Amino acid sequence: MTGRPLLQLYTTLAEFEDLHARHDRTRSTSKTVTVDRQALIHILMDHARMLEALRKAGRIDVAEPS
Repeated sequence: MTGRPLLQLYTTLAEFEDLHARHDRTRSTSKTVTVDRQALIHILMDHARMLEALRKAGRIDVAEPS
């Protein structure tokens, strides 16, 4: 039996792989990385959805800013 997914992602697999590839091509001493704007927006929207799903499940502990 398959139910509906717990979380639907905005980020496509291609965007996800491209972001990882871009990170891999960046020097370890770099402070910035240039990425596709839409891919970044999708990752941020996915993160927000994940946090909301975890809040609803009562399973979240977000780190405080240091």
